[in-house]
Amino acid sequence: MDRYSLMVIDDEVQARKHILEDIAWNTLSVGPLYEAGDGYEALDKINIYHPDILLLDIKMPGIGGVEVIERILESDFRPQIITLSGYSDFEAARRMLSSGIVVEYLLKPASEDELFEAVYKCIEHIDKNRGIRTAASAEPEEPGNENEPLPSDYKKTKLKTVGEIKKYIQSNYSRRISLDDAARLVLLSPAYLSRMFTEVEGMSFSDYVTWVRIEKAKQLLGDYRKRIYEISGEVGYQDVKHFMKTFKKLVGMTPSEYREHELSDF
Repeated sequence: MDRYSLMVIDDEVQARKHILEDIAWNTLSVGPLYEAGDGYEALDKINIYHPDILLLDIKMPGIGGVEVIERILESDFRPQIITLSGYSDFEAARRMLSSGIVVEYLLKPASEDELFEAVYKCIEHIDKNRGIRTAASAEPEEPGNENEPLPSDYKKTKLKTVGEIKKYIQSNYSRRISLDDAARLVLLSPAYLSRMFTEVEGMSFSDYVTWVRIEKAKQLLGDYRKRIYEISGEVGYQDVKHFMKTFKKLVGMTPSEYREHELSDF
């Protein structure tokens, strides 16, 4: 599994500690973690460790974040950078987007979810640059003898069977759900159940599993105490990157954007 090293560059000790220790970076396969308290230390450690991602405070004594970026641009090293800035230097941070290595700029203090999603965005850029294409997982269909139900009352039997499978999915969405397991539950071959489910529901078995999980995630986002990576695990996604990519694809916004724009009035 690919891993992504992260360096937090901030002159505030507590800010660095919070970012490094209070966010479950391992759920994004982020590590090892490095830190630097000023621009000079950052440049030295960048030359040594070559971190994939930088969380960079713009305003620091000595060499500030903008100068750190300028020094990096003079080299051959191209990390993905998230800038952290206050209102006073926000425009300077925004202009850094044109550098091609600044992926996101956040106003301080940034929430855990904002930081988490910004790092995830950097990972997407890294994966793209590495030529990695992560396809959405799909349940395989295996050949087998089809245990067809009796021709009489066929439609009613199909509806009942698919209804059982839907209840199974709704009760087990937090676990690993496979087409094979579902097929064994109703004594049908996976291939036959797959065709039946699609015919009745208008969507595939795997698409329905995804829909149930994302709908549950939308409900859980209403609990502002829950972090995104916690919700990911609760709805059956052990790979947080896959969860975030799927959520954005189906909902049209990231989990934190959904929480902010769709749930803020409740």
